[in-house]
Amino acid sequence: MDHEQGAGHIFRTFFSLAQWGRIDGARSRLLNLVLVAGLAFGSSAAKTSDDPEIPQAIADCERKVSDACGTVGLAYSDPANDQYDIFLSLRFLQEACRGNHAASCGRLALVYLEGSEDIEADRATAGRFAIKGCSLFDKTACEVAETVFAEASSDQFDAEKALRYRRVNCDLGGWRSCEDLARIYYNLGEFAPAEQVAAKACDPAHSEQRSVCEFAASLRQRRQEIEQALDERHEAQRRRLAERERTSQVVQSFLGQGKYDSAIYAAIYHSRQLADARTALEATLQAGALGSVYKDHLYVLDYWFPSGRLNAAVNAEIERRSRGDDCGIYNCTNMPGASSRRWAAGAGRTATSRSSSPASSFQPARMKSAAEISRETRNRYRTAHCTMNNNANRYLCN
Repeated sequence: MDHEQGAGHIFRTFFSLAQWGRIDGARSRLLNLVLVAGLAFGSSAAKTSDDPEIPQAIADCERKVSDACGTVGLAYSDPANDQYDIFLSLRFLQEACRGNHAASCGRLALVYLEGSEDIEADRATAGRFAIKGCSLFDKTACEVAETVFAEASSDQFDAEKALRYRRVNCDLGGWRSCEDLARIYYNLGEFAPAEQVAAKACDPAHSEQRSVCEFAASLRQRRQEIEQALDERHEAQRRRLAERERTSQVVQSFLGQGKYDSAIYAAIYHSRQLADARTALEATLQAGALGSVYKDHLYVLDYWFPSGRLNAAVNAEIERRSRGDDCGIYNCTNMPGASSRRWAAGAGRTATSRSSSPASSFQPARMKSAAEISRETRNRYRTAHCTMNNNANRYLCN
């Protein structure tokens, strides 16, 4: 057994006994002295030219100098080092990590994440060291923390912690973490931060980053298409508002001239806005000019305002005009029997004196009443109005 192997054997024996509580304090101090002497002897004897500071660092570590413990632990856990001994390195790394030596915490996290011939992989332990190391700003520890908590099949999976350490690693320049973070943002519907993170991770000079660069480009194109669609929508809305304002001004212009029927016509057939029709009808009622409104327009207003004060006013006007048609200046000449009464009056007889002639089998066809005619006319106008393709108030016809 050479000197280096002997030092490793001494440490393994000590470490095993300490773990299982098989040595007391006095013996522990004694074995510590033996260990320090053995390691110093083994290190210097094996390759004194490689790193002459190791024996001194070991001695300083025994005096609780965290940086010295870290120096030894990092040297022994480095596979490229001739003195590599992963099991031997644990004591020094743990002592250094307890003293807030960031790199030692990160190395411990990596050791327990990957495992080795002498060390069994333990993600829970790796996660604990990674959390502490990352809090001390060690990049390796932050990367291990992301790996431990982002693995969905692991019992250590924690989505919140995984997202937190992905952000940290992305900020530290880890482009793979940035790509994963960008895709998470995208799946959450947060497209703006997704594009920003993906663009940050993209470096066209590196071919391995092609996927994140393509993802950033697709997000940028998607944003530009959405922005263009929104611009077109806003422009169309602006034009509609401008046209609505123009037609509303036409309605107001007619009202200013006292042309109430023209104002109502413009509101119904040009503006097609309930608000403009309401304004025109209110102004017409206030001026007492509802009698000047074309009757067909009243039928439309009856359906635009199916209830309330305006509907009552419109229907009262329609009823008034219907009574005028039945018994107006023609003295009810459109009623059955009116022509017989006129003939009898012209011959100087009463209408009943002609009834002495033989009864005729002729029966005049029944004429519809004015109310029936008015109702049918109203229904025709309602059907025509409600089926207009560009009628903005079609929902009122249902």
